[in-house]
Amino acid sequence: MCDGDFGKFQLSSSEQKTVILAADIVGYSRMMDEDHSVALDALRNVRDCIVEPSIADGGGVVIKRLGDGWLAAFDECSDACASALKIQDLLADDGTPALRIGIHHGLASFVDEDVFGTGVNIASRLEALAKPGGVAISDAVFANLSKDLQVSFENAGARVLKNIAEPVKVWTFGGIPPTELTSGPISIQLENFVEKASLNTLAPEIAEATAIELEKYRWLHVLRPENEGALSKYILNGALRRSGDRIRLTVHLSARHDRRRLWSERFDRIVVDEFKLTDELGLAIALRISAEIDAHEKVQAQVRPPEQLNAGELSARANDLMSSGLYNAFQEADAMLTRAVALEPRNTSAHIQKSFVGYRKAMSGGWPVHATLAAALQPAMEVVRMDPKTPGGYVMLASVNGMMGNTEAALEAAAQVERLNPNAWGAPHGRSIAYTFATPDWARMHDPEALLAISNAERTLELAQSSKFRSGHLFFLGIGQLLHDASDLQLGISTLERSAGAAGANWWPSLFLALAKLRRGKRQIAQQHIAAAHTLFPALSMSAIADIFDRSRVWRVWQTELEQLPDLGLST
Repeated sequence: MCDGDFGKFQLSSSEQKTVILAADIVGYSRMMDEDHSVALDALRNVRDCIVEPSIADGGGVVIKRLGDGWLAAFDECSDACASALKIQDLLADDGTPALRIGIHHGLASFVDEDVFGTGVNIASRLEALAKPGGVAISDAVFANLSKDLQVSFENAGARVLKNIAEPVKVWTFGGIPPTELTSGPISIQLENFVEKASLNTLAPEIAEATAIELEKYRWLHVLRPENEGALSKYILNGALRRSGDRIRLTVHLSARHDRRRLWSERFDRIVVDEFKLTDELGLAIALRISAEIDAHEKVQAQVRPPEQLNAGELSARANDLMSSGLYNAFQEADAMLTRAVALEPRNTSAHIQKSFVGYRKAMSGGWPVHATLAAALQPAMEVVRMDPKTPGGYVMLASVNGMMGNTEAALEAAAQVERLNPNAWGAPHGRSIAYTFATPDWARMHDPEALLAISNAERTLELAQSSKFRSGHLFFLGIGQLLHDASDLQLGISTLERSAGAAGANWWPSLFLALAKLRRGKRQIAQQHIAAAHTLFPALSMSAIADIFDRSRVWRVWQTELEQLPDLGLST
Protein backbone atom coordinates (compact mmCIF):
# COMPACT_ATOMS: atom_id res chain seq x y z
CA MET A 1 0.00 0.00 0.00
CA CYS A 2 2.68 2.47 0.97
CA ASP A 3 4.96 1.70 -1.96
CA GLY A 4 2.73 3.32 -4.54
CA ASP A 5 -0.23 0.88 -4.58
CA PHE A 6 -3.00 3.47 -4.38
CA GLY A 7 -5.55 0.81 -5.25
CA LYS A 8 -8.86 2.32 -6.34
CA PHE A 9 -7.59 5.93 -6.07
CA GLN A 10 -6.63 7.26 -9.47
CA LEU A 11 -3.04 8.43 -9.94
CA SER A 12 -3.56 11.88 -11.43
CA SER A 13 -2.55 15.49 -10.95
CA SER A 14 -6.23 16.42 -11.32
CA GLU A 15 -8.13 16.80 -8.08
CA GLN A 16 -10.79 14.29 -7.00
CA LYS A 17 -13.20 14.26 -4.07
CA THR A 18 -11.75 11.97 -1.43
CA VAL A 19 -12.14 11.29 2.27
CA ILE A 20 -8.72 11.82 3.86
CA LEU A 21 -7.79 10.46 7.30
CA ALA A 22 -4.69 11.84 9.05
CA ALA A 23 -3.39 10.18 12.21
CA ASP A 24 -0.43 10.82 14.48
CA ILE A 25 0.97 9.28 17.67
CA VAL A 26 0.87 11.73 20.59
CA GLY A 27 4.24 12.45 22.23
CA TYR A 28 6.26 10.09 20.04
CA SER A 29 9.36 12.35 20.03
CA ARG A 30 9.40 12.33 23.83
CA MET A 31 9.02 8.54 23.82
CA MET A 32 12.03 8.25 21.47
CA ASP A 33 14.11 10.45 23.75
CA GLU A 34 13.19 8.36 26.77
CA ASP A 35 13.77 4.89 25.23
CA HIS A 36 14.42 4.47 21.49
CA SER A 37 13.82 0.72 21.28
CA VAL A 38 10.64 0.79 23.38
CA ALA A 39 9.25 3.61 21.21
CA LEU A 40 9.98 1.68 17.99
CA ASP A 41 8.30 -1.46 19.37
CA ALA A 42 5.25 0.60 20.36
CA LEU A 43 5.10 2.14 16.87
CA ARG A 44 5.29 -1.26 15.15
CA ASN A 45 2.56 -2.64 17.42
CA VAL A 46 0.24 0.31 16.78
CA ARG A 47 0.93 0.20 13.05
CA ASP A 48 0.76 -3.54 12.39
CA CYS A 49 -1.90 -4.61 14.89
CA ILE A 50 -4.29 -1.69 15.09
CA VAL A 51 -4.04 1.26 12.69
CA GLU A 52 -3.37 -0.28 9.30
CA PRO A 53 -5.61 -3.37 9.79
CA SER A 54 -8.48 -1.12 10.94
CA ILE A 55 -8.05 1.13 7.89
CA ALA A 56 -7.99 -1.88 5.55
CA ASP A 57 -11.02 -3.47 7.23
CA GLY A 58 -12.91 -0.21 6.69
CA GLY A 59 -12.17 -0.16 2.98
CA GLY A 60 -9.47 2.50 3.23
CA VAL A 61 -5.99 2.65 1.73
CA VAL A 62 -2.89 3.87 3.59
CA ILE A 63 -1.40 6.36 1.13
CA LYS A 64 1.60 7.43 3.13
CA ARG A 65 3.42 6.64 6.36
CA LEU A 66 4.84 9.68 8.12
CA GLY A 67 7.18 8.12 10.68
CA ASP A 68 4.80 8.26 13.63
CA GLY A 69 1.76 9.13 11.49
CA TRP A 70 -0.38 8.06 8.54
CA LEU A 71 -2.37 9.49 5.66
CA ALA A 72 -5.18 7.24 4.40
CA ALA A 73 -7.95 7.63 1.84
CA PHE A 74 -11.54 6.31 1.87
CA ASP A 75 -14.47 6.43 -0.52
CA GLU A 76 -17.07 6.99 2.22
CA CYS A 77 -17.12 9.32 5.24
CA SER A 78 -18.87 6.68 7.33
CA ASP A 79 -16.14 4.10 6.63
CA ALA A 80 -13.39 6.56 7.59
CA CYS A 81 -15.13 7.54 10.85
CA ALA A 82 -15.97 3.97 11.79
CA SER A 83 -12.33 3.02 11.26
CA ALA A 84 -11.13 5.98 13.32
CA LEU A 85 -13.46 5.14 16.22
CA LYS A 86 -12.38 1.50 16.04
CA ILE A 87 -8.70 2.53 16.19
CA GLN A 88 -9.28 4.72 19.24
CA ASP A 89 -11.34 2.02 20.93
CA LEU A 90 -8.63 -0.62 20.39
CA LEU A 91 -5.87 1.74 21.55
CA ALA A 92 -7.81 2.58 24.72
CA ASP A 93 -8.15 -1.11 25.55
CA ASP A 94 -4.58 -1.93 24.55
CA GLY A 95 -2.95 0.74 26.71
CA THR A 96 -0.64 1.69 23.86
CA PRO A 97 0.30 5.27 22.90
CA ALA A 98 -2.59 7.63 22.15
CA LEU A 99 -3.38 8.86 18.65
CA ARG A 100 -4.99 12.00 17.33
CA ILE A 101 -7.07 11.56 14.17
CA GLY A 102 -8.50 14.12 11.74
CA ILE A 103 -10.86 13.44 8.83
CA HIS A 104 -12.01 15.68 5.98
CA HIS A 105 -13.97 15.15 2.77
CA GLY A 106 -12.42 17.35 0.11
CA LEU A 107 -10.28 17.62 -3.00
CA ALA A 108 -7.00 15.73 -3.27
CA SER A 109 -4.53 14.70 -5.99
CA PHE A 110 -2.59 11.39 -5.96
CA VAL A 111 0.79 11.99 -7.62
CA ASP A 112 4.22 10.37 -7.32
CA GLU A 113 3.28 8.01 -4.48
CA ASP A 114 1.94 10.94 -2.48
CA VAL A 115 -1.28 12.85 -1.91
CA PHE A 116 -1.73 16.60 -2.06
CA GLY A 117 -4.49 19.19 -1.87
CA THR A 118 -6.77 21.16 0.42
CA GLY A 119 -8.45 17.99 1.64
CA VAL A 120 -5.12 16.72 2.97
CA ASN A 121 -4.25 20.06 4.56
CA ILE A 122 -7.57 20.31 6.38
CA ALA A 123 -7.43 16.68 7.58
CA SER A 124 -3.93 17.34 8.98
CA ARG A 125 -5.09 20.52 10.76
CA LEU A 126 -8.05 18.65 12.21
CA GLU A 127 -5.73 15.90 13.45
CA ALA A 128 -3.66 18.50 15.32
CA LEU A 129 -6.88 19.91 16.79
CA ALA A 130 -8.14 16.60 18.17
CA LYS A 131 -7.52 15.67 21.77
CA PRO A 132 -5.27 12.65 22.52
CA GLY A 133 -7.41 9.58 21.96
CA GLY A 134 -9.88 11.72 20.01
CA VAL A 135 -11.13 12.29 16.49
CA ALA A 136 -11.88 15.65 14.85
CA ILE A 137 -13.95 15.73 11.66
CA SER A 138 -15.13 18.53 9.41
CA ASP A 139 -18.78 19.39 8.89
CA ALA A 140 -18.40 18.05 5.34
CA VAL A 141 -17.76 14.63 6.89
CA PHE A 142 -20.38 14.91 9.66
CA ALA A 143 -23.13 15.75 7.14
CA ASN A 144 -22.52 12.42 5.38
CA LEU A 145 -22.74 10.24 8.50
CA SER A 146 -25.67 8.14 9.64
CA LYS A 147 -27.44 9.14 12.86
CA ASP A 148 -25.80 6.19 14.60
CA LEU A 149 -22.35 7.63 13.87
CA GLN A 150 -23.29 11.28 14.35
CA VAL A 151 -24.18 10.72 18.00
CA SER A 152 -20.52 9.89 18.73
CA PHE A 153 -19.49 13.46 17.86
CA GLU A 154 -20.17 16.79 19.54
CA ASN A 155 -20.19 20.24 18.02
CA ALA A 156 -16.85 22.01 18.60
CA GLY A 157 -17.83 25.09 16.61
CA ALA A 158 -16.23 26.86 13.67
CA ARG A 159 -12.46 26.94 13.95
CA VAL A 160 -9.81 28.94 12.15
CA LEU A 161 -7.24 26.42 10.88
CA LYS A 162 -3.69 27.42 10.01
CA ASN A 163 -3.25 28.37 6.33
CA ILE A 164 -6.91 27.58 5.57
CA ALA A 165 -8.77 30.60 4.19
CA GLU A 166 -12.23 29.99 5.66
CA PRO A 167 -13.21 28.77 9.16
CA VAL A 168 -14.11 25.07 9.29
CA LYS A 169 -16.97 23.79 11.42
CA VAL A 170 -15.58 20.96 13.53
CA TRP A 171 -17.14 17.95 15.27
CA THR A 172 -15.17 15.92 17.78
CA PHE A 173 -15.09 12.58 19.53
CA GLY A 174 -13.15 12.40 22.81
CA GLY A 175 -13.76 15.94 24.06
CA ILE A 176 -14.00 19.47 22.74
CA PRO A 177 -10.57 21.03 22.16
CA PRO A 178 -9.91 24.58 23.37
CA THR A 179 -10.55 27.34 20.87
CA GLU A 180 -7.47 28.70 19.12
CA LEU A 181 -7.73 31.82 21.25
CA THR A 182 -8.54 30.45 24.68
CA SER A 183 -9.93 32.73 27.31
CA GLY A 184 -7.64 34.97 29.26
CA PRO A 185 -7.73 38.32 30.99
CA ILE A 186 -9.02 41.08 28.74
CA SER A 187 -6.16 43.47 28.07
CA ILE A 188 -6.39 47.24 28.27
CA GLN A 189 -3.53 49.58 27.35
CA LEU A 190 -3.28 52.86 29.24
CA GLU A 191 -1.68 55.30 26.83
CA ASN A 192 0.00 58.44 28.16
CA PHE A 193 -2.40 60.78 29.88
CA VAL A 194 -1.36 64.19 28.50
CA GLU A 195 -1.39 67.36 30.58
CA LYS A 196 -1.64 70.22 28.12
CA ALA A 197 0.09 73.58 28.66
CA SER A 198 1.59 72.43 31.95
CA LEU A 199 4.71 70.80 33.36
CA ASN A 200 2.70 69.29 36.21
CA THR A 201 2.56 65.49 36.67
CA LEU A 202 -1.08 65.20 37.79
CA ALA A 203 -2.25 63.50 34.56
CA PRO A 204 0.17 60.53 34.74
CA GLU A 205 -0.61 60.20 38.45
CA ILE A 206 -4.31 59.87 37.61
CA ALA A 207 -3.42 57.29 34.97
CA GLU A 208 -1.43 55.32 37.55
CA ALA A 209 -4.29 55.52 40.08
CA THR A 210 -6.66 54.25 37.39
CA ALA A 211 -4.33 51.36 36.57
CA ILE A 212 -4.11 50.39 40.24
CA GLU A 213 -7.90 50.28 40.56
CA LEU A 214 -8.35 48.37 37.29
CA GLU A 215 -5.82 45.76 38.38
CA LYS A 216 -8.19 44.78 41.19
CA TYR A 217 -10.39 43.17 38.53
CA ARG A 218 -8.81 39.76 37.87
CA TRP A 219 -10.42 39.50 34.45
CA LEU A 220 -8.58 42.62 33.23
CA HIS A 221 -4.90 42.73 32.25
CA VAL A 222 -3.59 46.28 32.51
CA LEU A 223 -0.75 47.50 30.31
CA ARG A 224 0.84 50.79 31.32
CA PRO A 225 2.29 53.42 28.94
CA GLU A 226 5.75 51.88 29.25
CA ASN A 227 4.31 48.67 27.74
CA GLU A 228 3.84 50.42 24.41
CA GLY A 229 3.90 47.91 21.57
CA ALA A 230 2.27 45.14 23.58
CA LEU A 231 -0.99 43.88 22.09
CA SER A 232 -4.15 44.87 23.94
CA LYS A 233 -7.85 44.64 23.17
CA TYR A 234 -8.75 48.07 24.50
CA ILE A 235 -7.01 51.44 24.77
CA LEU A 236 -7.62 54.11 27.40
CA ASN A 237 -6.23 57.60 26.98
CA GLY A 238 -6.93 61.06 28.33
CA ALA A 239 -6.05 64.74 28.29
CA LEU A 240 -6.03 67.15 31.22
CA ARG A 241 -6.32 70.95 31.14
CA ARG A 242 -5.87 73.45 33.99
CA SER A 243 -7.26 76.87 34.68
CA GLY A 244 -6.13 78.14 38.07
CA ASP A 245 -7.27 75.61 40.62
CA ARG A 246 -9.76 74.04 38.18
CA ILE A 247 -9.01 70.99 36.02
CA ARG A 248 -10.87 69.27 33.19
CA LEU A 249 -9.97 65.64 32.46
CA THR A 250 -11.30 64.07 29.26
CA VAL A 251 -10.99 60.29 29.00
CA HIS A 252 -11.64 57.97 26.03
CA LEU A 253 -11.97 54.17 25.85
CA SER A 254 -11.45 52.64 22.39
CA ALA A 255 -11.30 49.19 20.82
CA ARG A 256 -7.83 48.63 19.42
CA HIS A 257 -8.82 46.75 16.26
CA ASP A 258 -10.75 49.69 14.74
CA ARG A 259 -9.99 52.51 17.21
CA ARG A 260 -13.74 53.03 17.61
CA ARG A 261 -14.56 54.96 20.76
CA LEU A 262 -16.71 52.95 23.13
CA TRP A 263 -16.96 55.52 25.90
CA SER A 264 -15.89 59.11 26.61
CA GLU A 265 -16.33 61.21 29.72
CA ARG A 266 -15.34 64.62 30.98
CA PHE A 267 -14.49 65.18 34.65
CA ASP A 268 -14.44 68.77 35.99
CA ARG A 269 -12.90 69.20 39.43
CA ILE A 270 -11.47 71.88 41.73
CA VAL A 271 -8.03 70.94 43.06
CA VAL A 272 -7.88 71.12 46.85
CA ASP A 273 -5.90 67.98 47.73
CA GLU A 274 -4.09 66.39 44.78
CA PHE A 275 -3.74 63.02 46.53
CA LYS A 276 -7.48 62.77 47.22
CA LEU A 277 -8.30 64.03 43.74
CA THR A 278 -6.03 61.44 42.10
CA ASP A 279 -7.56 58.59 44.11
CA GLU A 280 -11.11 59.79 43.49
CA LEU A 281 -10.68 60.10 39.72
CA GLY A 282 -8.77 56.83 39.46
CA LEU A 283 -11.64 55.00 41.20
CA ALA A 284 -14.35 56.77 39.19
CA ILE A 285 -12.66 56.00 35.87
CA ALA A 286 -11.98 52.36 36.81
CA LEU A 287 -15.60 51.75 37.82
CA ARG A 288 -16.88 53.10 34.51
CA ILE A 289 -14.22 51.41 32.40
CA SER A 290 -14.79 47.96 33.92
CA ALA A 291 -18.55 48.30 33.37
CA GLU A 292 -18.13 49.53 29.78
CA ILE A 293 -15.71 46.73 28.84
CA ASP A 294 -17.99 44.13 30.45
CA ALA A 295 -20.97 45.47 28.48
CA HIS A 296 -19.01 45.58 25.22
CA GLU A 297 -17.76 42.01 25.66
CA LYS A 298 -21.35 40.83 26.14
CA VAL A 299 -22.50 42.64 23.01
CA GLN A 300 -19.65 41.08 21.02
CA ALA A 301 -20.56 37.62 22.33
CA GLN A 302 -24.20 38.08 21.27
CA VAL A 303 -23.45 38.57 17.58
CA ARG A 304 -21.55 35.31 17.10
CA PRO A 305 -22.92 31.73 17.19
CA PRO A 306 -22.27 30.05 20.58
CA GLU A 307 -20.20 27.32 18.94
CA GLN A 308 -17.66 29.96 17.87
CA LEU A 309 -17.15 31.35 21.39
CA ASN A 310 -14.39 30.49 23.84
CA ALA A 311 -15.11 29.81 27.51
CA GLY A 312 -14.79 33.45 28.58
CA GLU A 313 -17.10 34.61 25.79
CA LEU A 314 -19.62 31.88 26.58
CA SER A 315 -19.57 33.02 30.22
CA ALA A 316 -20.27 36.62 29.20
CA ARG A 317 -23.09 35.47 26.91
CA ALA A 318 -24.60 33.32 29.65
CA ASN A 319 -24.44 36.16 32.18
CA ASP A 320 -26.25 38.44 29.76
CA LEU A 321 -28.93 35.79 29.17
CA MET A 322 -29.51 35.45 32.90
CA SER A 323 -30.18 39.16 33.27
CA SER A 324 -33.49 38.61 31.44
CA GLY A 325 -34.85 36.61 34.37
CA LEU A 326 -36.63 34.21 32.00
CA TYR A 327 -36.94 30.49 32.79
CA ASN A 328 -35.80 29.38 29.32
CA ALA A 329 -32.84 31.77 29.50
CA PHE A 330 -31.55 29.98 32.61
CA GLN A 331 -31.70 26.66 30.77
CA GLU A 332 -29.85 28.07 27.77
CA ALA A 333 -27.26 29.78 29.96
CA ASP A 334 -26.66 26.57 31.90
CA ALA A 335 -26.03 24.65 28.66
CA MET A 336 -23.58 27.34 27.50
CA LEU A 337 -21.69 27.16 30.79
CA THR A 338 -21.50 23.38 30.68
CA ARG A 339 -19.87 23.79 27.26
CA ALA A 340 -17.57 26.55 28.59
CA VAL A 341 -16.31 24.32 31.41
CA ALA A 342 -15.76 21.47 28.93
CA LEU A 343 -13.76 23.78 26.67
CA GLU A 344 -11.59 25.21 29.44
CA PRO A 345 -11.94 23.29 32.73
CA ARG A 346 -9.78 25.82 34.62
CA ASN A 347 -11.55 28.93 33.37
CA THR A 348 -12.67 30.71 36.54
CA SER A 349 -15.27 32.85 34.77
CA ALA A 350 -17.07 29.73 33.54
CA HIS A 351 -17.20 28.26 37.05
CA ILE A 352 -18.34 31.57 38.58
CA GLN A 353 -21.19 31.85 36.09
CA LYS A 354 -22.03 28.16 36.59
CA SER A 355 -22.53 28.96 40.28
CA PHE A 356 -24.49 32.09 39.38
CA VAL A 357 -26.92 30.24 37.13
CA GLY A 358 -27.63 27.84 40.00
CA TYR A 359 -28.28 30.77 42.33
CA ARG A 360 -30.59 32.40 39.76
CA LYS A 361 -32.45 29.12 39.23
CA ALA A 362 -33.05 28.82 42.97
CA MET A 363 -34.29 32.44 43.08
CA SER A 364 -36.76 31.70 40.29
CA GLY A 365 -38.55 29.00 42.29
CA GLY A 366 -38.62 26.79 39.21
CA TRP A 367 -36.06 24.33 40.58
CA PRO A 368 -35.73 22.62 44.01
CA VAL A 369 -34.32 25.47 46.08
CA HIS A 370 -32.08 23.70 48.60
CA ALA A 371 -30.60 21.15 46.20
CA THR A 372 -29.99 23.80 43.55
CA LEU A 373 -28.24 26.11 46.00
CA ALA A 374 -26.12 23.26 47.36
CA ALA A 375 -25.05 22.41 43.79
CA ALA A 376 -24.28 26.09 43.12
CA LEU A 377 -21.75 26.10 45.98
CA GLN A 378 -19.55 23.52 44.22
CA PRO A 379 -18.30 25.61 41.25
CA ALA A 380 -17.80 28.60 43.57
CA MET A 381 -15.58 26.52 45.85
CA GLU A 382 -13.74 25.21 42.78
CA VAL A 383 -12.90 28.81 41.79
CA VAL A 384 -11.45 29.47 45.25
CA ARG A 385 -9.35 26.31 44.96
CA MET A 386 -8.09 27.25 41.49
CA ASP A 387 -7.35 30.91 42.25
CA PRO A 388 -7.87 32.18 45.82
CA LYS A 389 -7.32 35.74 44.61
CA THR A 390 -10.34 35.78 42.28
CA PRO A 391 -13.13 37.80 43.97
CA GLY A 392 -15.89 36.19 41.88
CA GLY A 393 -15.61 32.85 43.67
CA TYR A 394 -16.16 34.54 47.03
CA VAL A 395 -18.99 36.67 45.59
CA MET A 396 -20.88 33.49 44.78
CA LEU A 397 -20.04 31.91 48.14
CA ALA A 398 -21.48 35.01 49.80
CA SER A 399 -24.62 35.05 47.64
CA VAL A 400 -25.40 31.33 47.82
CA ASN A 401 -24.57 30.92 51.51
CA GLY A 402 -26.56 34.07 52.21
CA MET A 403 -29.69 32.71 50.53
CA MET A 404 -29.21 29.37 52.32
CA GLY A 405 -29.22 31.16 55.67
CA ASN A 406 -25.54 30.42 56.33
CA THR A 407 -25.11 34.03 57.41
CA GLU A 408 -21.68 33.91 59.02
CA ALA A 409 -20.17 32.00 56.08
CA ALA A 410 -21.73 34.51 53.69
CA LEU A 411 -20.35 37.51 55.60
CA GLU A 412 -16.86 36.02 55.73
CA ALA A 413 -16.92 35.42 51.97
CA ALA A 414 -18.12 39.00 51.40
CA ALA A 415 -15.28 40.30 53.58
CA GLN A 416 -12.81 38.38 51.42
CA VAL A 417 -14.28 39.98 48.28
CA GLU A 418 -13.76 43.39 49.82
CA ARG A 419 -10.19 42.58 50.75
CA LEU A 420 -9.43 41.54 47.17
CA ASN A 421 -11.33 44.35 45.42
CA PRO A 422 -12.97 47.10 47.48
CA ASN A 423 -14.66 48.36 44.30
CA ALA A 424 -16.52 45.11 43.55
CA TRP A 425 -20.25 45.39 44.17
CA GLY A 426 -20.36 41.69 44.98
CA ALA A 427 -19.24 42.34 48.58
CA PRO A 428 -22.11 44.62 49.67
CA HIS A 429 -24.58 42.66 47.55
CA GLY A 430 -23.54 39.41 49.23
CA ARG A 431 -24.01 41.05 52.62
CA SER A 432 -27.46 42.43 51.70
CA ILE A 433 -28.53 38.89 50.72
CA ALA A 434 -27.12 37.51 53.97
CA TYR A 435 -28.88 40.11 56.14
CA THR A 436 -32.18 39.55 54.32
CA PHE A 437 -32.14 35.76 54.61
CA ALA A 438 -30.72 35.68 58.15
CA THR A 439 -32.73 33.71 60.67
CA PRO A 440 -34.99 35.72 63.01
CA ASP A 441 -32.75 34.99 66.00
CA TRP A 442 -29.56 36.05 64.20
CA ALA A 443 -31.21 39.21 62.87
CA ARG A 444 -32.52 40.17 66.30
CA MET A 445 -28.99 39.96 67.69
CA HIS A 446 -27.03 41.60 64.84
CA ASP A 447 -29.32 43.72 62.65
CA PRO A 448 -32.62 44.26 64.45
CA GLU A 449 -33.66 47.33 62.44
CA ALA A 450 -32.33 46.08 59.10
CA LEU A 451 -29.94 49.04 58.90
CA LEU A 452 -27.10 46.79 57.72
CA ALA A 453 -29.33 45.29 55.05
CA ILE A 454 -30.22 48.80 53.83
CA SER A 455 -26.71 50.26 53.91
CA ASN A 456 -25.24 47.35 51.96
CA ALA A 457 -28.00 47.45 49.36
CA GLU A 458 -27.39 51.19 48.94
CA ARG A 459 -23.66 50.58 48.51
CA THR A 460 -24.39 47.89 45.91
CA LEU A 461 -26.49 50.34 43.88
CA GLU A 462 -23.74 52.94 44.16
CA LEU A 463 -21.06 50.60 42.81
CA ALA A 464 -23.23 48.79 40.24
CA GLN A 465 -24.81 51.71 38.43
CA SER A 466 -24.52 50.04 35.01
CA SER A 467 -25.51 46.53 36.11
CA LYS A 468 -28.22 44.67 34.20
CA PHE A 469 -29.21 43.07 37.52
CA ARG A 470 -30.37 46.39 38.98
CA SER A 471 -33.86 45.03 39.65
CA GLY A 472 -32.43 42.56 42.15
CA HIS A 473 -30.28 45.21 43.80
CA LEU A 474 -33.34 47.45 44.19
CA PHE A 475 -35.31 44.53 45.62
CA PHE A 476 -32.86 44.01 48.48
CA LEU A 477 -32.96 47.73 49.26
CA GLY A 478 -36.78 47.70 49.21
CA ILE A 479 -37.06 44.63 51.42
CA GLY A 480 -34.59 46.17 53.87
CA GLN A 481 -36.69 49.33 53.99
CA LEU A 482 -39.84 47.29 54.66
CA LEU A 483 -38.08 45.43 57.47
CA HIS A 484 -36.81 48.69 58.93
CA ASP A 485 -40.18 50.47 59.03
CA ALA A 486 -43.00 47.97 59.17
CA SER A 487 -45.60 50.66 59.95
CA ASP A 488 -45.16 53.37 57.28
CA LEU A 489 -43.88 51.13 54.41
CA GLN A 490 -44.01 53.89 51.79
CA LEU A 491 -40.28 54.12 51.17
CA GLY A 492 -40.00 50.36 50.75
CA ILE A 493 -43.05 50.25 48.47
CA SER A 494 -41.58 52.97 46.22
CA THR A 495 -38.29 51.07 45.92
CA LEU A 496 -40.02 47.77 45.21
CA GLU A 497 -42.11 49.44 42.50
CA ARG A 498 -38.87 50.56 40.87
CA SER A 499 -37.55 47.02 41.20
CA ALA A 500 -40.68 45.50 39.66
CA GLY A 501 -40.47 47.93 36.74
CA ALA A 502 -36.78 47.37 35.99
CA ALA A 503 -35.61 45.09 33.19
CA GLY A 504 -35.23 41.44 34.16
CA ALA A 505 -37.40 41.68 37.29
CA ASN A 506 -38.55 38.39 38.76
CA TRP A 507 -41.67 37.82 40.88
CA TRP A 508 -40.18 38.75 44.26
CA PRO A 509 -40.89 42.54 44.11
CA SER A 510 -44.52 41.90 43.08
CA LEU A 511 -44.96 39.42 45.94
CA PHE A 512 -43.75 41.85 48.61
CA LEU A 513 -45.71 44.72 47.11
CA ALA A 514 -48.78 42.50 47.56
CA LEU A 515 -47.85 41.83 51.20
CA ALA A 516 -47.30 45.54 51.86
CA LYS A 517 -50.68 46.40 50.32
CA LEU A 518 -52.36 43.70 52.42
CA ARG A 519 -50.85 45.25 55.55
CA ARG A 520 -52.31 48.57 54.46
CA GLY A 521 -55.71 46.95 53.93
CA LYS A 522 -55.67 47.40 50.14
CA ARG A 523 -56.72 43.88 49.20
CA GLN A 524 -57.70 44.60 45.58
CA ILE A 525 -54.31 46.17 44.77
CA ALA A 526 -52.60 43.28 46.56
CA GLN A 527 -54.47 40.87 44.29
CA GLN A 528 -53.20 42.76 41.23
CA HIS A 529 -49.62 42.39 42.44
CA ILE A 530 -50.12 38.66 43.02
CA ALA A 531 -51.48 38.37 39.48
CA ALA A 532 -48.33 40.13 38.21
CA ALA A 533 -46.14 37.74 40.21
CA HIS A 534 -48.12 34.79 38.83
CA THR A 535 -47.56 36.04 35.28
CA LEU A 536 -43.80 36.07 35.86
CA PHE A 537 -43.89 32.64 37.53
CA PRO A 538 -46.98 30.62 36.54
CA ALA A 539 -46.13 27.86 39.06
CA LEU A 540 -46.14 30.35 41.97
CA SER A 541 -47.60 28.78 45.10
CA MET A 542 -47.38 29.05 48.87
CA SER A 543 -45.04 26.07 48.97
CA ALA A 544 -42.70 27.70 46.41
CA ILE A 545 -42.60 30.90 48.50
CA ALA A 546 -42.03 28.92 51.69
CA ASP A 547 -39.14 26.94 50.12
CA ILE A 548 -37.30 30.22 49.57
CA PHE A 549 -38.24 32.41 52.54
CA ASP A 550 -39.61 30.36 55.46
CA ARG A 551 -36.34 30.16 57.43
CA SER A 552 -35.58 33.86 57.07
CA ARG A 553 -36.42 36.91 59.16
CA VAL A 554 -38.67 38.01 56.31
CA TRP A 555 -41.12 35.15 56.85
CA ARG A 556 -41.71 35.95 60.50
CA VAL A 557 -42.22 39.69 59.86
CA TRP A 558 -44.75 39.06 57.06
CA GLN A 559 -46.28 35.78 58.24
CA THR A 560 -49.74 37.25 58.88
CA GLU A 561 -49.96 38.63 55.35
CA LEU A 562 -48.43 35.50 53.83
CA GLU A 563 -51.19 33.42 55.42
CA GLN A 564 -53.76 35.57 53.58
CA LEU A 565 -52.38 34.83 50.12
CA PRO A 566 -54.51 31.68 49.52
CA ASP A 567 -57.55 33.96 49.95
CA LEU A 568 -56.26 35.92 46.96
CA GLY A 569 -56.30 32.79 44.83
CA LEU A 570 -52.74 31.60 45.36
CA SER A 571 -52.52 27.81 45.46
CA THR A 572 -50.95 26.12 48.45
